This record gives sequence, C-alpha cells and structure tokens, in this order.
Amino acid sequence: VVEMAAAFFEKCLRMPEGRAALDYLRGRGLTEETIKRFRLGFSPDGRGKLKSMLAAEGIEESAMVAAGLLVQPEDRNRDPYDRFRGRVMFPITDRQGRVIAFGARLLAGDGPKYLNSPETSLFHKGRNLYGLAQAKEAVREHGNIVVCEGYTDVIALAQAACFSPTDAAMIDAAMRGHE
Repeated sequence: VVEMAAAFFEKCLRMPEGRAALDYLRGRGLTEETIKRFRLGFSPDGRGKLKSMLAAEGIEESAMVAAGLLVQPEDRNRDPYDRFRGRVMFPITDRQGRVIAFGARLLAGDGPKYLNSPETSLFHKGRNLYGLAQAKEAVREHGNIVVCEGYTDVIALAQAACFSPTDAAMIDAAMRGHE
C-alpha cells in the first residue's frame, strides 16, 4: 500500500498540479536524477485523492489507515481522509530501500510545515534513518556516516557525492534504539 502511494506521489509531481512542488525541489538545487533516485513526489490538495486511487486498486480503507496514509477522525461517523495534502513528499525507506513511510513539506497554506507518517507496523522512527538505503554502499566503503538535519539537506549531500546521507530528524530515537 505504501509503495503504491509513493508511485502515485511521484506521478503527481509530474502533473500540472505538482508544478509548484517540482519548482521547489529544483529551486533547492536538486537534479532530475536526484529527484528520481530519492523518489520525491507531491501529494495533491484534496481530502480523498490518494484514497480514491488506492480504492480503485482494491485497497481497503482500513489498510490505508493502518499504513498511516489516511486519518481516521475521532468521530467514527466521519470518513477517513488523506493525511498528506498539498505537500512535497519524501519517501522514507527501510534498509533494503522499500518505502515504509513519508515525510512531507507543506508548500503553502495553513498547517504544520513538516508532517511525518505516524508509527505503523512498518515504520518505527527509532529504527530508521532517512537516506540510509541510498548510502549503504558508501558507508561500507568509507566506514563513516554524516548526520544532518532535514530531508533536503540529506538529499543535497548525497547529490554532492558526500558519502552517507542520514537524517538527524530521526537520529535521537534511532540512537536510543541502537545503544
């Protein structure tokens, strides 16, 4: 389910409604190769665009909620809605490169500037470092890890050929989990 969402967000980045997100990423100096390597995307504005696409693929609403892609309102009489809307999407992967969650940056409007997936059966903040899958080979080769804060900072370092992108946004919990 999370992989399907990542593919949807990647596709949306290339659509007219994703133009501002693509401009943002390019404005940060990211190349097309880097955007593709990190599978960056865009979550369109709307409470049910991702939900509709996944439902059309036969995915149950409960699976979408469990994956952290939809928010279930406290009032159970209300329908779940897309968690991420109008945001640049940063897929978070496990060590093997499988998408397990998302970080998201708001482009305009109200709401928190950054929003991350909640913890799920796949995603545990303390067990994952953003960019580690892309950095595995370089870490093996050099034996070092550079820690920085922010998704775009990690990606920019990787693009500049620094040897090991990781993300300090999740480092505190990860370090506690690996003591």
